[in-house]
Amino acid sequence: MKTVFQISLLFIILVSCKSEKEKQFEKYIIGEWNFDKQVESKKHVDNSQIIEEPPSPFFANLGGFIFKDNGTVIDKVGFFDFSEGKSREERKITYKGDSTNYKLDNDSLKILDPINNSWNNYKIISITKDTLKLQKNDGYYLKYFKPKYELNADETFDKIIISSSGCYGTCAISNIEFDRNGKVFYFGEKYNTINGFYKSTISNIEYNKIENSFKKANISKLENNYSARVTDLNTITITFVKNNKIIKTISDYGSQAPSELIMVYRKVMYKYQNLKLSELKIKKDIPLSTMFSLAKREKLLFLEDSERFLLLNEILNAKQVQLNFKENYNLTIFENDDKDIVIKTDGRFFKYGTKTYDIGYNFIEINNLEKRDENH
Repeated sequence: MKTVFQISLLFIILVSCKSEKEKQFEKYIIGEWNFDKQVESKKHVDNSQIIEEPPSPFFANLGGFIFKDNGTVIDKVGFFDFSEGKSREERKITYKGDSTNYKLDNDSLKILDPINNSWNNYKIISITKDTLKLQKNDGYYLKYFKPKYELNADETFDKIIISSSGCYGTCAISNIEFDRNGKVFYFGEKYNTINGFYKSTISNIEYNKIENSFKKANISKLENNYSARVTDLNTITITFVKNNKIIKTISDYGSQAPSELIMVYRKVMYKYQNLKLSELKIKKDIPLSTMFSLAKREKLLFLEDSERFLLLNEILNAKQVQLNFKENYNLTIFENDDKDIVIKTDGRFFKYGTKTYDIGYNFIEINNLEKRDENH
């Protein structure tokens, strides 16, 4: 009888301890976590079998979570479907969002993968107010930290533009612009789920969410250019605009920028897939292309891809006027098989054929393009 009582008492104590442990996990896990590093356990393991976690749809060393107390979690990488098994031309990347469910079970963290509709299981090795250690395989564990952001409330942007170049493969060739007033312009050229020129809208709350996500990457302190020492990869460029002036443009070739920036721009550039798009009616006399140069006589004025898309949108949304101006610059659009198209401009007025369009400000002067170079 005494033995039965002791076993029952021990069982109650163990259940109680687990319950307290779960309560601690539930309390500390709430909030935002960024991936720090993968740590190999003391137990010997074949390094060739180690897979970077959490899984990134493109490259390693990315990841993070935002756990909420309602059982939902934001995956900072996001969920992407890669159309596995399809031919090269049919292969497209589909963004499935970044929100899913999670649950705690004793010392296990379970996160639902919405693409495969299965649970990813992690063992919680330890958790404190600022450090989280998760183990998925015996050979290593994943370390996360709680980031501390100091967002400058005065640092705001009127427009954010993201452009993606091609690569030796099926990298998306696309451009998307978000306007503080809620306007969205999207131009998909190749390897996108939707190609063509479209417009849409987002709420102020959604725009602020995008803006703050970029601000977490500490935009003002980032380099202008990041580059991998390999060939045939794609380039992402992000431009931030305030009062018609380009505040900063960041070019990232081969995903070499800080992970906080990469995680944001990858999700934002695919946001068109979650918007209600309306095909944009283009002025028939203005060619739709970002393949152009801007030059004064023989001097080229350097523009990144996202800056070209910004200028293209300004021209497409410009008002037609009747006046004469000094045609100091040539905007030359490169056509594949046809003759190149030349638009005359002074930076504000753009003349194509017999029609002149006014974008409302001097794009060249306000951005000091004559004195800037590729290392701006």
